[in-house]
Amino acid sequence: MNSWQGHGTDLLGDSLDHNDGVPKIVLHGHSDTGFDVINMIKNLDPSDENLRQTGGIVHCAGSILAFPGACFLWNVRRPEELTAESLAPVLLYRPELEYLFLGCSKGTIPHELIQSIRKELRTVHPNLVVEPLDITNTMGTFNVLNGEDRRVAAGLILIPEDDDDDEE
Repeated sequence: MNSWQGHGTDLLGDSLDHNDGVPKIVLHGHSDTGFDVINMIKNLDPSDENLRQTGGIVHCAGSILAFPGACFLWNVRRPEELTAESLAPVLLYRPELEYLFLGCSKGTIPHELIQSIRKELRTVHPNLVVEPLDITNTMGTFNVLNGEDRRVAAGLILIPEDDDDDEE
């Protein structure tokens, strides 16, 4: 028996299991090709050897838009493509979101662009907090707030490797 057994409570695990029967999305990791997401597969078949080996982690190749119980591929490849229109699913989400975190795999999102997006989104949702963070902090902050049952979304922009040549 380990010394920790029977002591304390796994608060995050309990919270991640509590979401009206829908497992909460967990942003597990990222690479140059995309993002690893846990709980996109809602009914993990224990007899499926391939799924058991991955633990149900899905690798999303490209940018993603993550919500508490769902994650979608997102057709934004560069910060310049980030617009209020590209964030329309955020405005449609119910109940209304409290937080939107935006991260980019390379560099930062220009401050003027974030200000413009804040202004446009707040015309529909005046209390929405829109914050840019580096990609790792965007993922971590999303996971923590989602674990606390906050209404949070994350937009993660993955700039493809072939776009490096365009910037030089």
